[in-house]
Amino acid sequence: MPDENKEEMKVVRKSNKWMIVLLIIVIVILSLVIAKFIYEEKQEEILKDRKYYSLVDTNFYLQDGKLFILDNNENPIQVPGDFSQMTIADYEDENHQSNTKFGNVYFYYYLDDKIYLVMSDSVSSGEWVIKELTNGAIGIPSNSKIKYIRISGNYGYIFYIAPDGTGKILKSTTEGNYWTEIETDFTLNDNCTLKFLNQFGMTVDGFLIVPSDDGEKCDLYRVDDTTEETLEKIDLTELTNDADMDYYSMPTYFDSSGMTLVMDVRKNVNDSNLTKFISSDDGKTWKTEEAYREQKRQEEEENDASIVRYNEMAENLDESIYLTDFDNYNIDSNEVKISEEKAKEIAEIGFQESATRIAAEGVRDTEKEYIEIREVSPNNYFIRKYNEATDVYTNIKRKAYVVIKENNMGNGVMVYVDVTTGLIIGGSAFGD
Repeated sequence: MPDENKEEMKVVRKSNKWMIVLLIIVIVILSLVIAKFIYEEKQEEILKDRKYYSLVDTNFYLQDGKLFILDNNENPIQVPGDFSQMTIADYEDENHQSNTKFGNVYFYYYLDDKIYLVMSDSVSSGEWVIKELTNGAIGIPSNSKIKYIRISGNYGYIFYIAPDGTGKILKSTTEGNYWTEIETDFTLNDNCTLKFLNQFGMTVDGFLIVPSDDGEKCDLYRVDDTTEETLEKIDLTELTNDADMDYYSMPTYFDSSGMTLVMDVRKNVNDSNLTKFISSDDGKTWKTEEAYREQKRQEEEENDASIVRYNEMAENLDESIYLTDFDNYNIDSNEVKISEEKAKEIAEIGFQESATRIAAEGVRDTEKEYIEIREVSPNNYFIRKYNEATDVYTNIKRKAYVVIKENNMGNGVMVYVDVTTGLIIGGSAFGD
């Protein structure tokens, strides 16, 4: 074969080789694109199937018999256990309150005739504990119905209905590891409601409603998870002045503050006439709504009057003791004309003013007191009005006795006494 033909064949073979390589690269790229498209389509389908349910700052969903919880980055984390017999309805807010923000993430599930509790201190830790609630140690009967479950810190509660219709409440003081039954002198059944109230990530004490068989009346108990007095009966008879008003609703939040509770009391469950009661101490004590609003009105009046008095005192400070006109305070000398003892005497007047009107900690419970001379800029600590910001007159530099009183918690007050004029030219409070 002529040499030129051989060279042409080499070029053709080389060209074909590059064509094959190029074709392989194209096929690989197309395969990746198709795989990505299929993956995204599948993920979109999965997302459509997800049924999210929000509990405080927790999102989770059930899929193919598995339970997934989303971390703070929206990444799904599978919760261990077989959730094939569960639905989202089993984790309604009324009966299940799990909170990832403060730890103690927990879920329960039924499997055949047994009940399991799954717990973790943190979603991100990946450490889960599974406990069988129907075992001999905890003793929930098989085929029971979980009415309510809640774990917060060391304390936990489980309210369940046994197959025979009787209800029991279990309490844990060991982060859900061990459970004991709360003894009651009343009968719990499926009509009873146990719930803890959560607002803004805070958990207050809970409440238990125990209706009568006919639903005409009920008893309400306050559930305190930090004392041995677990169930405390709430009796509003003295406030209602009507013994027939004895059907309680579950307390809810009165307003968006998350600090005040409201509860309806009526003659029976179907009565449209009701009396509202308000509590501002987590249900320990209650007032009628009218009495509560009157109390708030009086508090507002007293607060307004207190602000007026505060401002009047600031306006009427003794100008022979306190500097009140900072704009015209032009003292040429920084000569020390006031003795240390005299400065302490003057500062004591400022401490008493602070304790009466501004800040008392460190004054009324002084653990240590000291004095030193510093160069300071005066401020309006004593002359400022209610809710006024602190103004520091940085254009003025004065040598002053700084007299400090402090308590053993690190809280205190300091008073500035001008070494030349003896005027109190400012001060501050420090600590918590």
